[in-house]
Amino acid sequence: MQELNLKTSTFFRILSGACLTLEFLARNAQKFGGAAAIIGGVIGDKINRENYKGDFAGTPIFLGTSNPDFHVPIERVYATANILREMNAEVTEKVYANFGHSINEEEIEIANSVIFK
Repeated sequence: MQELNLKTSTFFRILSGACLTLEFLARNAQKFGGAAAIIGGVIGDKINRENYKGDFAGTPIFLGTSNPDFHVPIERVYATANILREMNAEVTEKVYANFGHSINEEEIEIANSVIFK
């Protein structure tokens, strides 16, 4: 069995999977190949910053979202971006006004350009 190389591993998740992925990444910060999360943020009624330690070492992360979104408030997306930046991730955000709880072609293009630059 071949060992997984996390430095080249990438994550791309949308909607509920985006929240789970961001929570996992923030709790296990290290150099990854990159991540894209469409409509997501770290999980919990309140953010406990003690849960998030480590260094992303410049890992590129794209966060795309709609404002408003009925599942993930824009404030949570911004708070997540700030946490990731504090942990040395290179975060790119894109907010779409009134786009709804969905994904669009531009988000995929941005994610590809951020992660695979």
